[in-house]
Amino acid sequence: MGHVFKVVLSVALFASVRGGSAASADVAGVPSPRLRLVWVDVLGSAPFAFLNASREASAILARAGVETEWTLGATSSMTTDDELKVVLLEGITKGARLPEHVMGGTRRGAQSRTTWIYLANVLWALGLQDRSPQGFTAAEEEDIARALGRVVAHEIVHAVAPQLSHSRSGLMAGRINRILLVHGSVSLGAREQKALRAGLATFNAPTKPATDAVAMAAARR
Repeated sequence: MGHVFKVVLSVALFASVRGGSAASADVAGVPSPRLRLVWVDVLGSAPFAFLNASREASAILARAGVETEWTLGATSSMTTDDELKVVLLEGITKGARLPEHVMGGTRRGAQSRTTWIYLANVLWALGLQDRSPQGFTAAEEEDIARALGRVVAHEIVHAVAPQLSHSRSGLMAGRINRILLVHGSVSLGAREQKALRAGLATFNAPTKPATDAVAMAAARR
């Protein structure tokens, strides 16, 4: 696969580092499911983002009782049947039938092994769309990475639990704004946590060809 770097965040590690509790994990002695993820920044659009974005996504999943293992891959990386590829693109591919300002997309109809994240629209949601990537401050890079991590967590749920629809509010809403992208701490709802863990139980099973796409749009306010 051309693996370059790995970050592993387990529920236990998250609890010890942040001082929190992983109430959903290891229920009744059942080991927490683990999800293996591969991050691919196709054009090197945000080389600063991987570490903090993967940590943010992993923290959200850890609170849902799911352990994660991240690999920093390349465009040529081949994923295995038990891995989910997170592909960071500069923007929406020309001709793609997706809503304006969509930040992420995952094919639906069956579990998906790939999800796409659109950096330009995440920057739009943060009010940074007119800035040069080379001119971001350290604080702005931190916000971008956190926002990317939250968008990734949203799309991971769609990839693993395709039957779950968007919620009316929170991280799994169809539209989320800057406040939810960068401020405070966010978690999946109880229904979403349950669907994610149940989906992971069958994630390695053969899947049918995917159909329509599920997309999350940005709301900048």
